[in-house]
Amino acid sequence: MRATAGRLARVAAVVAVLAAPGFAADRSEQPVSGFAANVGTRDPAAESSGAVTLYVVPDGKTFLLTDILVANHGVEPGPLYLADSQRTRCSVQLLQPALLPTNASAFNIYTNVHTTFSTGIPFGPGEPVIATLAGGMRGVDVTVTGKLVPGPRGPGAIRFRGGARDDEPPPPPDAGH
Repeated sequence: MRATAGRLARVAAVVAVLAAPGFAADRSEQPVSGFAANVGTRDPAAESSGAVTLYVVPDGKTFLLTDILVANHGVEPGPLYLADSQRTRCSVQLLQPALLPTNASAFNIYTNVHTTFSTGIPFGPGEPVIATLAGGMRGVDVTVTGKLVPGPRGPGAIRFRGGARDDEPPPPPDAGH
């Protein structure tokens, strides 16, 4: 009888953990990724390379970008820009200076870049994640990963500062408070 009561207590504890608000929120997050090869490839006669859409955020969701992986096989100098339809969200420099311990002068090295954002860079519902390589010729391969979280719904939605569609001016400061 005591063994059954102990099992029931453990089952009740597991059900309580699964029903907790924090656990339910974690299950609503969905890991996602987007990939594009040869971002920034262009014809030498063209003035600039075109932008490439890596991912489009579904309606009702917000995409929190957490990782960018750039495979720089063509030794492009960069920078690589990630933007939504409104403005640039972040840039990644593909050419980085390196110092030698015995030499005070720096030289530049080309690197494959993996950049991580601990809090995530938000892209709003319906927005594309667009990659552009400045000054590119041969292109780079770009992978973005992150998570989809429930996004704002309706016209009175909450907006993320610095997030997609953040085109409203900030509210005036309260004079009396």
